[in-house]
Amino acid sequence: MTTTGIPISIPLSALQLPGKEETPVAAEETLPSITQLAPGGEVAGSPPVGTEPEVSSSQQQAHTVPTTTPEAAAQLMPDQDERAAELSREQNEKTIRSTQTALRNFREFLISKYPSETREIYVIPCKELDAYLASFFVDARQKDGSEYEPNSLANYQCGLERYLKEHRYGYSITRDKEFKRSQEALKQKQIELRCKGKGNKPHKSMKLTFADELILRKRGLLSRYNPEGLLNLVWLNNTKAFGHCTGFHGSTLKWGDIRLRVTETGLEYLEWMGPDNGDVSTKSKRGGTDSRVYATQHSPQTCPVQDYKEYAQRRPPAMRYEDAPFYLSIKPVVNLAALHWYNCQALGKNKLAKMVKTMCEKGNIPGRKTNFSVYQSCSTLSEAQSNQLVLICNNLSQQAAQSMASHSNTGNFIVSASYDSSSDTA
Repeated sequence: MTTTGIPISIPLSALQLPGKEETPVAAEETLPSITQLAPGGEVAGSPPVGTEPEVSSSQQQAHTVPTTTPEAAAQLMPDQDERAAELSREQNEKTIRSTQTALRNFREFLISKYPSETREIYVIPCKELDAYLASFFVDARQKDGSEYEPNSLANYQCGLERYLKEHRYGYSITRDKEFKRSQEALKQKQIELRCKGKGNKPHKSMKLTFADELILRKRGLLSRYNPEGLLNLVWLNNTKAFGHCTGFHGSTLKWGDIRLRVTETGLEYLEWMGPDNGDVSTKSKRGGTDSRVYATQHSPQTCPVQDYKEYAQRRPPAMRYEDAPFYLSIKPVVNLAALHWYNCQALGKNKLAKMVKTMCEKGNIPGRKTNFSVYQSCSTLSEAQSNQLVLICNNLSQQAAQSMASHSNTGNFIVSASYDSSSDTA
């Protein structure tokens, strides 16, 4: 049927590419040049996207949001795809390393025990490969001669399975009956190792306790008054508040992903505006953390919003745009009286992956502490703990002020080797 002479209105959703689901895009993201109408206004220290205060839902409905042009939507699409690809690469790195480790150890075992076997494992017939795998699970040892953990052997089996699948091997070494011998050998070896006391997770990370945080604060490793302490403090706040979105490390976190806003009553808060990393297991561990963190006006010395504002002030002006990396490397030598403490360079992934380990080692805190230790410790403080924290922070603030006054000309902060940006391999 024809519709000659009748104007046709085509919705923007009809312009989306075939095979792609329509995803709601916030007005702030699709209209970067238009003053934001979302709840909450921008304040100093946030990306320059408007300064209107938060309004009620009834007031928001009165506004008319301009129609997004197809050109603007098309321009936004590559940025979203690039961020999604970057997150996917980071999430897959561990799996790739696990596969490579399994393959390397299995090949080294074959060379040492069966030196005449030089074929790629994906061309070895299933009966022979099954025998090699059974021998590997029973006899393989670590480089120091000790036996593997039960889970390590299972991880090697899964890693080899992925490698064989990539090369279109005709069988599954974890499921098919052709590999029953190696499957049974692995099960029996795991039982034997557990009877010897293996598999008790000796390398499990320990919780970062409230007492640990107090020690870190007292030693300046969680502090607003030096560049390393401030970087650690902001990272810890973000991980506790938005860890379900930023992930363990936050190497893909952008400055515009966390915004500083203000309510109608004048209360400041931080809000997560970035994409969710889609890690369901992490979300469940975080217990549904809200996407906002409000200022604690009664205790400004322990307020995460004040920590954020201090960090924003210490960043170079050139690194305050939305797509700038959130975590920046520290200048090798910093005058504490200077306004800017950080380089126009992202802090590397290797250092972000060891944030908790590094600060706990410097603070002489015992036990195995990793970034995951923060996820285990995200609990609400009691009133007594809050009061203790406020008291310590007030004392540290006074000490920092006195120190700056007495060493105003020589108050330089020297970056240790662990934060030397020149050695950062990202």
